[in-house]
Amino acid sequence: MIRRTVYYEQQHSYHLSHQPSGQESCLWLVFHGYGQLGNFFLRKFSPLFDPNTLIVAPEGLNRFYLQGFSGRVGANWMTKHEREVDMANANSYLNALMKNLHQQLPQLQSIHVLGFSQGAATMSRWICQAELDLDKVVFWGGAPAHDLDPALLRNTLANSRVIAAMGEDDAFLKSQNFKEQINQFTAAGLTHLQIKPYPGGHELDPGLLKEIFLM
Repeated sequence: MIRRTVYYEQQHSYHLSHQPSGQESCLWLVFHGYGQLGNFFLRKFSPLFDPNTLIVAPEGLNRFYLQGFSGRVGANWMTKHEREVDMANANSYLNALMKNLHQQLPQLQSIHVLGFSQGAATMSRWICQAELDLDKVVFWGGAPAHDLDPALLRNTLANSRVIAAMGEDDAFLKSQNFKEQINQFTAAGLTHLQIKPYPGGHELDPGLLKEIFLM
């Protein structure tokens, strides 16, 4: 059998805290985890909605039923099947989104990113090729992609405030997969990494989230 690929145009949605006015000075991009949707993930940030800050939730390109063949739908950023294609498509989508946001936000002064769980790996891959001047880079219940070049990651995050939020009862953080991912922080020599523990599991903590936004 022969495998080939075809390139084509497609469209994909994203979700915003409000209709951009063009006066916003601050932008947050927040990346959901496996099985979540951008609009529901964005709701977790609603107490932080502010006219001067636009919060944008991209959405994983792959959607699926969470159980069986009907009911609730979730999205993911990639699976092990043709993962390189998924990663390339995600980067193309996010690059197009960022270009669009720059056009809508002429007064933009600061850009921050937050990746939750699987979204942390996708976020890290994207920012390492996006050439953005990032203020805060937050890994929440997740870590940089295990296959990123440590030197590239270090250079990307050199001038950013890097934060790792970790739930004290988060079972995912005890997994072997996460232990391998967390080694990326060490390999990259991120001496300015701030670790923020919180009482809780694999979820966003409202109190810590507010603290990080106001830092």
